Amino acid sequence: MVRRVPVVLVAGRLGAGKSTLVNHLLRRADGVRIGVVVNDFGAIGIDAMLVAGQASAVTSLADGCLCCTTDANGLAGLLADLTAPSARLDLVVVEASGLAEPSELVRLLLDAIAGEARHAAYGGLVVVVDAVEGEPDGPDGGVVRLADLVVLNQVDRVDDPGPLLEALRSIAPGPVLPVVRGAVDPALLVDPPARRSPPRSGQLSFDALLREDAPAEHAHTAWESVAVERDAPLDPGRFAAFLEAGPAGVFRAKGVVRFPGAAPFVVQTVGTAIRVRPAPRSAAVAGARLVFLGVGLDAAALHAALDACAADPEGPEPSLLPVMRYEESERLDAV
Repeated sequence: MVRRVPVVLVAGRLGAGKSTLVNHLLRRADGVRIGVVVNDFGAIGIDAMLVAGQASAVTSLADGCLCCTTDANGLAGLLADLTAPSARLDLVVVEASGLAEPSELVRLLLDAIAGEARHAAYGGLVVVVDAVEGEPDGPDGGVVRLADLVVLNQVDRVDDPGPLLEALRSIAPGPVLPVVRGAVDPALLVDPPARRSPPRSGQLSFDALLREDAPAEHAHTAWESVAVERDAPLDPGRFAAFLEAGPAGVFRAKGVVRFPGAAPFVVQTVGTAIRVRPAPRSAAVAGARLVFLGVGLDAAALHAALDACAADPEGPEPSLLPVMRYEESERLDAV
């Protein structure tokens, strides 16, 4: 199975800090190769100029709002190029115009993945909210309810971000991450690649210069990870229900799971999106080995929830249908 490249949508109101977040990702990539698609509304790609030179590939869509296109053909072709193995990218970020409709952007992305962009994977909808202007029951409310991750930006500019933070968490299906100047760790969005670092020469690369020039006082906002291992197979119906319910605070989950009477599967989730595929032979587990990433995670609750997913050793062999509905069954041809 050829590795799929996650495509993350970054949305939010005008001035919320979307470009700041994208630039932070680029400056703190630490070896992650990021492609950026900038959706500008208007003839001049201001946002594209802000990120130009800091990404492995920058494509500006300056003919209007992306969600206003009649079909996904344009986006599909663009993502097909950026996520092809020959492009050697690890992550693609689509920064949407503040006027874009996130639900339509998600639909276009999913259509593109189902069609031409077969090496792409849904990487989640990240919604940026300005702590100064944010109104969870106002214009941002509907967008927040769609988000896989909410980034509450500029919390240093308000006396007490607590009430807004709690209000957002009450309506957001995924975690809410308070940050300063868009400081989101790329590792929360994609696994850093295992590459050999070239020996450092006397001349710094542009990536290295960006990292050294990055302000030290704006390091990544902390997120948490919880690892859970089980020695017995899980019940597919219970496990699927657990994932579909969206464990509190979890943005991503990844790992290998075995079900009764079946070979192991690789399971990955981003928000409410679930992907399952057969595990390689090297990933042999007796039960489950999972890692959960997010904000405000309850480790005890996660362990208890996985305990409740255990298969009944005395019962009949359960159906795999609840899990197999999320299977990426097609095999991808390497380019």
